Amino acid sequence: MSKSILILCLAGILTAVGVGWWLHARHNPRAANMAEFENDVTDGLLRGIIQEQDADQPKAYFVSFGADQTDPSRLFMARFGGHNPPVRGISSSFTLQGGQRVETARARTAVFVQVLRCRQFSPGTFDVLVLFPKLPDGENRFTYRVSNQSGDWTILRRVPELNRQKQFAL
Repeated sequence: MSKSILILCLAGILTAVGVGWWLHARHNPRAANMAEFENDVTDGLLRGIIQEQDADQPKAYFVSFGADQTDPSRLFMARFGGHNPPVRGISSSFTLQGGQRVETARARTAVFVQVLRCRQFSPGTFDVLVLFPKLPDGENRFTYRVSNQSGDWTILRRVPELNRQKQFAL
């Protein structure tokens, strides 16, 4: 009798571990090519977006890469260590019913920035498609032209992607 209880307990533990791993893998997809996103271009873009949004004074920023909302690596996020307001990966947050992103640890509201695509326009200049999921559909995609100006990556312009979304088909 005790052998069958032991087998049932082991089966339960293995099932729980398997389900936990599956839920974790499903919640944290790594489908995006991180080399495409984790670079100085994206770093400069995010810093520029934070400066643009500064008037609204969000309490934090959450970042993800690609259509599957891949979390940035810890190494990339270390670039923003000590930044005020804090910049975190998307896995550090949850979504309220109205679509507002909230930091899990401190319940701070935040701006969610989803970098969808980064394409070279010319040497030293990139077009980066960014989605702000909190904004209404049709008004939430922008292409940022980011250029290397004397060693610093800066935003040259921001163009809304109203009907031009096919250019960056995912």
